[in-house]
Amino acid sequence: MSSNKEQIFQEKFIVPVHRTGRITILVAIVCLFFPGLYLYLFHGLAPTIGPLMKALIAVWSFMVVMGILEPIIYFPILGLGGTYMSFLVGNVLNLRVPVSATAQQVVGTKEGTAEAEVVSTLGIAGSLIASELVMIVGILLLIPFIKEINDSGGAMEVALNQVLPALFGALGGVFLFRVPKLGIVPLGLGFIIAGIGLALGVKIPSSIVIPPMVVLSILAAWIMYKKGWVKGEGMM
Repeated sequence: MSSNKEQIFQEKFIVPVHRTGRITILVAIVCLFFPGLYLYLFHGLAPTIGPLMKALIAVWSFMVVMGILEPIIYFPILGLGGTYMSFLVGNVLNLRVPVSATAQQVVGTKEGTAEAEVVSTLGIAGSLIASELVMIVGILLLIPFIKEINDSGGAMEVALNQVLPALFGALGGVFLFRVPKLGIVPLGLGFIIAGIGLALGVKIPSSIVIPPMVVLSILAAWIMYKKGWVKGEGMM
């Protein structure tokens, strides 16, 4: 790319993308607090410290590491505009990365070039529009079941209680199918802790179980990598 075209690309694409991306991310961060503030200010609802800390520890123990690593890992594929959009709406690994890679492959651009940056941005933008349309249709289809969803002890409540375990199981499955050896320590620890809980007749809180399991799993993966038992290419 000539210096003139590079300058035009920087001024007409990179600078506006940075400006728009930063603004939309900041607006999204502020908007995330609106539902909680609405429940507290207008209905007086607020979580007690115990369940709040339990939820925060469960989420932070997993998301802090991924929140730092994922933008670094996926930026070469997603590009600048794709990174802003992907981390604004989510589904990065299972949707945005494949969309970006496929779009660049179809067009025949080389990763890291200005052409790839534009193609990736357009591909991910198209996937966002399609995702939003699918979500709108899904929400409209669920409206007739609002009463069942809100019924305490109903079938829908039982099903929704399994959403988080299913989500973590699916995420774990993605990595364990790539490198099954990485599942030895976390799954082994999980079975041992569950067995101890059953033997004692108590339910061990996840806020106590998850943090040490995360630390030991990361330590075990690092040792396996250093010993050459697993290869780095398949771990991400």
